[in-house]
Amino acid sequence: MTLGLKTLWERPCGHDIRFVSSKSRDELLKEAPNASLIIMSTEQAGDESCQLAMSLSTNHAITADLMSFALEATLEERVKYLTYGFDYAFSADFLKFPDFRHIVLQKIERGRARLENRTQDEEYRRFKASLSASPDAIMVVDENRKIFFVTQHYKRAYPQSANKLVRGLDIAEAFAMLSQEQGVTPSDPRYNTLKSFWDRLEGMQEFDTADGRVWRVKASKLDEGQGTIITTTDITLYQKQRQELEKATDELEMTLQKEQEASALQKQFVNMVSHEFRTPLTIIDGHAQILHRKADEIGPDDIRKRSKTIRSAVSRLVTMMEGVLSSNMLKTGKLEIIPEPLNLKTFARDLCDDHGELSRDHKISLDCDGIPETVNVDKKIVSLILSNLLSNAIKYTKDNPQISVRLDKTDKWLNINVQDNGIGIPYDELPRVFERYFRASTATGIPGTGIGLSLVKDLVELYQGKLEVNSDVGQGTAFSVSLPLSGV
Repeated sequence: MTLGLKTLWERPCGHDIRFVSSKSRDELLKEAPNASLIIMSTEQAGDESCQLAMSLSTNHAITADLMSFALEATLEERVKYLTYGFDYAFSADFLKFPDFRHIVLQKIERGRARLENRTQDEEYRRFKASLSASPDAIMVVDENRKIFFVTQHYKRAYPQSANKLVRGLDIAEAFAMLSQEQGVTPSDPRYNTLKSFWDRLEGMQEFDTADGRVWRVKASKLDEGQGTIITTTDITLYQKQRQELEKATDELEMTLQKEQEASALQKQFVNMVSHEFRTPLTIIDGHAQILHRKADEIGPDDIRKRSKTIRSAVSRLVTMMEGVLSSNMLKTGKLEIIPEPLNLKTFARDLCDDHGELSRDHKISLDCDGIPETVNVDKKIVSLILSNLLSNAIKYTKDNPQISVRLDKTDKWLNINVQDNGIGIPYDELPRVFERYFRASTATGIPGTGIGLSLVKDLVELYQGKLEVNSDVGQGTAFSVSLPLSGV
């Protein structure tokens, strides 16, 4: 390093300047991109330093001015240095002038400004690159509501307005162009909502386009009041997926609800089965006890009669097991209505006889003169309904027990009426008499589960029929059932 250069370096002392001396070509190339001024010592025009200067002057990564320092250079030689890419050339004579220091400082300051601009340009390029990498269409608006930057995604979304979406365009003008391109006129219900968003530039708004797509526009303020970023996202696929997810969720909830209902029905079904099996089993057990106690007293006719009753009860029990405990009913908890031709007169008479034999003191009268020889009904449903009504009538009729059963048929209905002269039901309790487990206040002290009448109601509803009850306390109760004979 020559004395002259050392003197030049000492002159700008007191400024925030870092001087670096490069001892090799590699060191210089490493420092040059971050330098604000490069001073190269040259012996003569065309030497190795001049060749290096030519490569540095064409390097776009280097923004610093190149100064050549030649101790003995004449004016002609200094002009020649400029042809090698130097921006300025000076000799030892220049160091004698105090003002030359200002020239060096000015070049250093201009170099620093160029470095700052280059840094800002690089940051801006990275900023644009990061925004452009986003799948969203992004617009940046400055604090004066002028467009600062628009990504290519935005321009592709609005091809007709792309060339007009330039830096400095007022956001109100941009909205007018974009809404026109989308076909959203002031008469469109969406117009005022979108205009309000672009006027405020805050919050979020979703809107549909003419091509069936759904867009979401969101405005986010930048820090320190530097403007706003407006993000426009195509959420068509997201909306579709959300709708599909909501649909799947609804279907899942419906499936779960059905499973819960099926579980409840199965529990109800088990309760019903356990309740209904008691009647035939009670009939069988009652007659078996009579045969056992009076084996020496009963004649052949009585034995045959009671045996017939037992066999009838067994047959009824088997029919119930086969019909009610089918795999489908155990799975769903629901009975199926299967109408078939039935000799209803004989069937009803056998049921009344079975219950009459078991109750001993009760008199059950049957009137089915209006019934033809065969009726197309579901045998198990009719059996369950009539048996429960008979059991209830027997249970709650103790004094002077008289039970009347009447069946008749119209073109569309089978009517079943069961009336007793028992304890009756209070008027204000009649609306609840078919509730599960409910028992009237007059039934205190009489064994029962509160399931029978609830089951009758469920069976009648399953059959799409009608059910009525009339009762007076101490006067008895009458139940009327109507079952449709067609359209089931």
